[in-house]
Amino acid sequence: MTALLVTLLCLAAIVVLGCGKRRLAPISAGLLRLPQPRRRPGKRGRDSADELPMFVRQVASLLRSGRTPAQMWADILRVYGPEEFAPEASRNPPEAEQADRPGEGLPALLLPGMRSAGQAAELGLSVGFALRQANVPGVGTRSPAAVMARRMWQDMAACWDAAEQTGAPLAVLLENYAGHLQHTLDGAAARRTALAGPRATTTLLTWLPIFGLGLGIAMGADPLGILLGTPAGWAILAVGLGLLAAGRLWSQRLVSRAADG
Repeated sequence: MTALLVTLLCLAAIVVLGCGKRRLAPISAGLLRLPQPRRRPGKRGRDSADELPMFVRQVASLLRSGRTPAQMWADILRVYGPEEFAPEASRNPPEAEQADRPGEGLPALLLPGMRSAGQAAELGLSVGFALRQANVPGVGTRSPAAVMARRMWQDMAACWDAAEQTGAPLAVLLENYAGHLQHTLDGAAARRTALAGPRATTTLLTWLPIFGLGLGIAMGADPLGILLGTPAGWAILAVGLGLLAAGRLWSQRLVSRAADG
């Protein structure tokens, strides 16, 4: 009986892990480095959001080197913009460089804002206003990277306005903001890691009643006959399902509130 119980518990664990949304990496992933597929330029996700501080630091570095805002936006467009903005020698980089090039999903998020700010700088208009009005693709779909990019443009516009009104060095403001943005992203990643355990526990507790029914049947009892064949069983089943649904909703709400920070 003990061996049967251990076997059923192992099968239950395998089912839970198989039903999860995450796929476990193969054990040999650390021993054999497989080539990663190239991401499409339009792909957006958390990896794109993690590269936003690097973009802000690049903008600050270009300004610190003595470039005017119009020159800076033109240079940054050559880095993140489409091929017509890139130099002839870098339009078709080798395959190895393409695989290692960071930010494949970043240009699709930043290109409209960079173009608006560049045009405003060339015409002598307010760059801060252009950044606030910048269109970020994917904001309507609540993409995490798009929402973070939209917030970044708003914060960069505030830095730009503060530099124009107070005379503070814009490069220093942007570098400080890049550090703040990096801390924000690191905190979000830490929350996701900390909440992985509660999410897995919620999933396990949801499946436990079903495993209990299977275990009862395997031990020779008739839990389904008691639950479905008697009035008391129907009452117990209804109360159990209600408590199960309430517990899952409550757990999901707590996890969501913790994830939102």
